[in-house]
Amino acid sequence: MYVSPVQNYYTLPKAQFKANNRRICSKNGDLMYKTTTYFFRDDLCWDAFITLLRNKYKTASRVNIINHACSNGEEPYSLAVKLIHSLGENAEKFFPINAKDIDSDNINSAKAGRMGIILNDIYRINGYTNNNIRTYFQYEKALNPMNDLVLTPKENIKDKVKFTKADIFDDIDTMPGHNTVLLCRNFWPYLAPAKRELLAQKLSAQLDRTSLLVTGDFDDSINISKMLKHKGFIDTGIPRIFTKE
Repeated sequence: MYVSPVQNYYTLPKAQFKANNRRICSKNGDLMYKTTTYFFRDDLCWDAFITLLRNKYKTASRVNIINHACSNGEEPYSLAVKLIHSLGENAEKFFPINAKDIDSDNINSAKAGRMGIILNDIYRINGYTNNNIRTYFQYEKALNPMNDLVLTPKENIKDKVKFTKADIFDDIDTMPGHNTVLLCRNFWPYLAPAKRELLAQKLSAQLDRTSLLVTGDFDDSINISKMLKHKGFIDTGIPRIFTKE
C-alpha cells in the first residue's frame, strides 16, 4: 500500500530536549536510555499520519493504538489531541491510547498529569490545533527550573490515554495483531543488535496487514527501516510508518 505523503505546512520552532530529559544508567554507569520527549515531535508527519489513520480504518469499528516508550505522556497526548481536532466524533474508535513505558518515573509522572514544557511546545500544540491549546490543556506553574510551564490535560482528553508500566518484549505475544497501530519510536538504538532482530521478527509475526508500525528519527541512526523491511514490513509512503505486505 502506498499513500501519497501529506506535507505539514506549519512553520514551527524546533523543540529542545529540556522538559523530560533524564539519563538512565546502569549500576556500572553505562547509559541505558534517555527519556527525552516533547509535544508533536517533528520526526513524524502528523497531518499525513492522521490522514492515513482516517483512510485505512474508515470502515473499522475499533482500532488499537499502542504507544511503547511513551515517556511522560507528551507523545500519546499529542496523538489524542490531533485525532480529536481532526476527526471529531470519529476519533472515538481510536481510544483509549494504551501508552506504556519501562520507566516507573515516566509512568508515575504521566499518571499525575503534570507535563513540564518549554514555550516551543505551546507554539507546536497551537500550530497543530489552530490555536486551541486551551481546549485540551490547563497551564500551571512550573516547579522544575528546566521547565517554562506545566501542562495538565483537561477532562476531555485525560481519559483518552491509559498509562501502564510495561516492557515491549513482555507485551508482544498478547498484543492484538489486527487493526493495531503500534508506535515504538526512538528506542531501537538502545537495544543490543540481537534484541533488535528479535523484536523486529516478533512484531512481524504478530502484526497483520491491517496494522501499522511507527518508528522515529533516532531509529534511523541504525537504519531500522532496512531491518523491518527484511522482516516483511513495507513503506506506506509516509516516512517511518510501515505496514505488512
